[in-house]
Amino acid sequence: MPKTLAEKVYEAHVVRSAAGEPDLLYIDLHLVHEVTSPQAFDGLRAAGRTVRRPDLTMATEDHNVPTLDILAPIADPVSRAQIEALRTNAAEFGIRLAPMGDRDQGIVHVIGPQLGMTQPGMTIVCGDSHTSTHGAFGALAFGIGTSEVEHVLATQTLPQYKPKQMAVTVDGQLPPGVSSKDVILAVIAQIGTNGAQGHVIEYRGSAIEALSMEARMTICNMSIEAGAKAGLIAPDQVTLDFLRGRPHAPAGADWNAAVEYWSTLRTDEGAVFDREVVLDASTLTPSSPGAPTPGRACRSTASSPTRRTSPTRASAGPRSRRWPTWASNPGRPCARSRSTPSSWAPARTAASRTSASPPSCCAASGSTPTPGCWSSPARWASRRRPRPRAWTGCSWTPVPSGGARAARCAWA
Repeated sequence: MPKTLAEKVYEAHVVRSAAGEPDLLYIDLHLVHEVTSPQAFDGLRAAGRTVRRPDLTMATEDHNVPTLDILAPIADPVSRAQIEALRTNAAEFGIRLAPMGDRDQGIVHVIGPQLGMTQPGMTIVCGDSHTSTHGAFGALAFGIGTSEVEHVLATQTLPQYKPKQMAVTVDGQLPPGVSSKDVILAVIAQIGTNGAQGHVIEYRGSAIEALSMEARMTICNMSIEAGAKAGLIAPDQVTLDFLRGRPHAPAGADWNAAVEYWSTLRTDEGAVFDREVVLDASTLTPSSPGAPTPGRACRSTASSPTRRTSPTRASAGPRSRRWPTWASNPGRPCARSRSTPSSWAPARTAASRTSASPPSCCAASGSTPTPGCWSSPARWASRRRPRPRAWTGCSWTPVPSGGARAARCAWA
């Protein structure tokens, strides 16, 4: 039967399968950091076990490390204890560690690609939900819990149930100013923050294929914000160009053999997905993540920020500008908490902070505000009058360069 890319990678790593039980999946690369690993190593120590494949395990200090004075003692006692525990555990169990100051140290989701350890067709796990980042290379990568970290350390395998399959197809050309972050926010806004629960998402289409590896990593990283198990993209020439020459990438005849295998890692014609989502890239606009979840992102009504000269600064030259006008995604109000037509609280959506005109999801000038929708005048006025008694409307005015007021609001 035709198979999806995720099914091909998954089934190639099943070492044991029995009816009514989870499959036992072989893990090609296990990334470890200081936060989710201490208890796992304690479990190994208590059971008298060793790490099954230290050569397939890589540890780095990245979650609780300082950004300044990285060679000085860590001031925070909890962070210092976690770093010291990781160093002790790595030394005791023979695991390669990239400590602070090491040229290979970095964010756990980044060092794998940079070193060429992340490769198409691999299974990759780490005690961090955003391990899905590695899926940009055509790998099946996902986060695991501390007890699972211990299981992988001890056996290099992991019990898993086969996930469902979802296809997200983005065709067309992205408008100027629209990035990969806007693409994934648009996906999340459409399907919701739990819309991909239990699924592995394969991102496809001409817009995805045109992205750089870094942009693809951004999209796969945020698959978790859609509730997905993982996200991945089929390897292509962009993938090969990124990996060629990396320290741990194949070389010579091994490279040729690897490329031949990687070329098979594509969804077969006729493969069936459990769910499919289609987006037109040309309709996407810059977005601002909404609070409290990315599913409430607000989108600019312009494809990119433009300039407007206010009446008071008609001759001010290039310093004059206007801010993008923001509107909510279809069916997704800017915010919904604590709002009524006559009682307003500070807005929670940063996108509306510098609006030059009312968002389309909000009321027009002089009319009653729409319940469940924040706008810049509400934010502006509520900060000056924390408990307004009644709302009578707003008179919208241009935003001066560097100004903070978008409207003058009247209150009873």
